[in-house]
Amino acid sequence: MIMDVEVDGGKITKPIFPNGVISNDNRRIFVLNGEHKRIWRAENPNGHIGVCLKIDGGLITSTNQNKCDGGLLLDDNRLYLVEFKGRDYEHAVEQLKETKKYFKNNYSEYDFDFYARIVGKSFPKSSTARQKAIRVLGNNFGKKYKIFENQGHETI
Repeated sequence: MIMDVEVDGGKITKPIFPNGVISNDNRRIFVLNGEHKRIWRAENPNGHIGVCLKIDGGLITSTNQNKCDGGLLLDDNRLYLVEFKGRDYEHAVEQLKETKKYFKNNYSEYDFDFYARIVGKSFPKSSTARQKAIRVLGNNFGKKYKIFENQGHETI
């Protein structure tokens, strides 16, 4: 049976994440911080309830598994997976794909709507690595991906 995210008392109560929860509320701006002062901000004008997650080293602690840095699960089943990177966009894409698989395998009863975000160091938009990353992201996330340079900022 496929379930939706459950909310009670202004918090997401299901699914239950055993580790890695940074916040669980309906704040105006959700923020995930990465290395080298990279940051992803999601403005929340509609008051969605969301769980910010530290995925790498929080929810997923295995060193043998590719995983992205963080995530944001919203009360409408949207799950934003965020990877902070230098220039290795191909590895970032692999980490996002593997994290999506992790959620599909470990939370299979939920119907998450996956979004991929890379916040990385700038490099030429015509680079081969970036073009390949865009193609693979499109194959795995449809049009639900974005690549930001240094800081990501969007409205959810």
